[in-house]
Amino acid sequence: MTIETHLNSVLEHFLFTRVSLSEITADQLIRTMDLTLLKENATVNELHHLKNLAQLHPVAAVCIYTYYLNQFKLESTTNLATVINFPTGNASIEDCINEINTARELGFKEIDYVFPYQIYLRENKKEALNHGSIIAEYCKQHGLTLKIILETGAFPEMQSIYQLCIELLNFHCDFLKTSTGKINQGASLPALIAILSAIQDSGKKCGVKVSGGIKTPEQARNFAYLAELIMHKKISKDWFRIGASSLLEDLVDKQSIN
Repeated sequence: MTIETHLNSVLEHFLFTRVSLSEITADQLIRTMDLTLLKENATVNELHHLKNLAQLHPVAAVCIYTYYLNQFKLESTTNLATVINFPTGNASIEDCINEINTARELGFKEIDYVFPYQIYLRENKKEALNHGSIIAEYCKQHGLTLKIILETGAFPEMQSIYQLCIELLNFHCDFLKTSTGKINQGASLPALIAILSAIQDSGKKCGVKVSGGIKTPEQARNFAYLAELIMHKKISKDWFRIGASSLLEDLVDKQSIN
């Protein structure tokens, strides 16, 4: 199938079939959330607030810099995630492995790794893919959940995102992730269609994480609906994640209203 075929299917669903999707609740979205604080020089109060939120609500993971961990001792079984090669994707393989080892020693179980997208887009595709392949294999050897960040906002069109995803899926990563949240264009519905189309067409088992600029429950729900529609299954943290910082409290407010 092509991206256009998947896109036409989505449009037909909404424009012609008139079949309503089942409601995605605030609780479902909370359970797929990677509660994130990737602000440099976060204050003690900000970290304390994040910790309280993580302990009160059943988020999928908490994503922070490794150097915040000494101020962030979770008293729950929530997974810890961190970012590697972040945010530019320009670190060497050796530096990335050192970052991963530091994270492992501190108890982090999930790695959000920025693919060297700038190198890839400069037509050094072989070098970039080799970098990604080595990191993916290293994470696999050590039992770490790997989310590869594409930085979709840097790509010129959906087809280029789709093609990269097809290549990255050969690494057997656990998730493909849209964005770092550090450039102007974060997650978008067209980028998500490209990623999900590649996963569907490849037949490989892989999840998706949307991140970058997701601030409202309505935005989160739209991404979740699209994922369910293309993948033909209900969202769960095993294959669908939302990376966000301020979103959780709005979702909690939605729960209390309902």
